[in-house]
Amino acid sequence: MKRITLSIFIILICSGILKAQEVFNITGTVLNGKNEAIERATVFIDGSQKGTVTNAQGEFKFSNIKPGTYQVIVSMIGYSSKKQNVIIQNQSISLNIIMIDKPTILREVVIGNNSQRKENIKIFLKNFLGESENAKQCKILNLEILDFSTIKKILEATTDDFLIIENKSLGYRIKYLLRNFRYNKETGVTSYDGESMFENLEGSDNEKNDWIANRKEAYEGSLMHYLRSLYKNTLTQEGFVTHEVMNNIQPLQLAPIPVDMEKYINRTDSNFVKLKFKTRLYVVLNKGKALISDNPDDKKTITQWMGKHGSIVRLFLDEAMVDSKGSYVDYRSFFIQGFWGGKRIGDQLPFEYN
Repeated sequence: MKRITLSIFIILICSGILKAQEVFNITGTVLNGKNEAIERATVFIDGSQKGTVTNAQGEFKFSNIKPGTYQVIVSMIGYSSKKQNVIIQNQSISLNIIMIDKPTILREVVIGNNSQRKENIKIFLKNFLGESENAKQCKILNLEILDFSTIKKILEATTDDFLIIENKSLGYRIKYLLRNFRYNKETGVTSYDGESMFENLEGSDNEKNDWIANRKEAYEGSLMHYLRSLYKNTLTQEGFVTHEVMNNIQPLQLAPIPVDMEKYINRTDSNFVKLKFKTRLYVVLNKGKALISDNPDDKKTITQWMGKHGSIVRLFLDEAMVDSKGSYVDYRSFFIQGFWGGKRIGDQLPFEYN
């Protein structure tokens, strides 16, 4: 009887593990406006190392997909790129993607002084790749595909194809489909939107060891690290400290007691958490030490300069839905300043990073 009971116990435990590790598929068909299959269209999951091309029937498949939120991107010369948001909860998903024809625009030939383009490229690299040590090791291999335009003080950049970026610091080749890039020369504010696909670079054992160390350093304290810790309810253990911001200028006036982020979270199911708050939050990776008031006699606020490692975050939408990868359903969910706001493509990691 004991042996039978033990067997049942082991079976129950194994069943629980299998359920926790349950994975699904994302499949689909890519068609044109005439309902004809498009062969060899590039299909990838944004921010990941998952990419493929469609077969002769226009079909594609991604296997072993964990529950979470994903953006499936389809790109093909002659068509406008297509983005499809997908939420995997407890079943596989099948997509039917219709591509729209994109008129071919001949690239303007510039004869004579090319100094303005060189200046535009300089601005683009600084604000798109970033200025960190990782960003300095990035190189865009096909800058010639960039098109620039200037409207008053706004510099815009677009491409018709993937930018190919080699990040020699983190060991990735990134294919980035740039939808738009805007830089305000007057205010210095940058915004850009696009989708990325990662591939590992080939390297020596020493290079691979350096990449492991550099990726770990890039991850620690990042927004991805914070949101994954938030999902797992391990912010304190991971060393994050979060305070409410009481004013809108520097130096920051912070509430003296760190925020328990659980009060802002609604755990609706095992795959997602919904984050909802109305205040601005100051976040720093402080290895478990809470900030201390600069005036022991005044416990109402803490005076704190943002510093190079502090970030301010607020919700741009009413709520944000976050999954275990640290991904959120809508890219507009957050408005970010400070340390996280300064992290650009040069510090980006694929969501497979663990």
